[in-house]
Amino acid sequence: MGRVSVAAQKQNEAELRSAGSSSQATFILGGQIGSEPHGLYLIYPQGNAIMATRETPYLQIGESKYGKPPLDNVGHTNLSLDDAAKLCVMSQVLTQRSNLTVGPPFELAVIPSGTLAIERRLRLEADDPMLTEMIDIWSDAQREALYRLPALPWQQS
Repeated sequence: MGRVSVAAQKQNEAELRSAGSSSQATFILGGQIGSEPHGLYLIYPQGNAIMATRETPYLQIGESKYGKPPLDNVGHTNLSLDDAAKLCVMSQVLTQRSNLTVGPPFELAVIPSGTLAIERRLRLEADDPMLTEMIDIWSDAQREALYRLPALPWQQS
């Protein structure tokens, strides 16, 4: 896929540059072949790729600085698929708060290992009550965590 992407970029480079555009693209490619373990790859515009690992069981395209902390701090390979799905949605939702280029609808597709098919789909529009509830619950939990942190040295009496 990386080689095809680089070839397409070279083939269309002049025309796109004259139009003020670029054919560079980043892809996430994931899947499973037969009974082999599933894999997840991030393919860069230059054609090289990285793979998700047990230490970082996710990959992200685009703005990563805003939605990445929940993935890093809460995500791990022992999460249930449903909890991982909720965390992925929250990563997107939290990014919208700090980056105006990210916003609803938020979409999710779940493909359990070994099924080779999308088993569950979710699409959350801006006015979806579930989206509002998720944001409220996450925000309340973060505030509660802040209040539970130990006092700073100058706060000690």
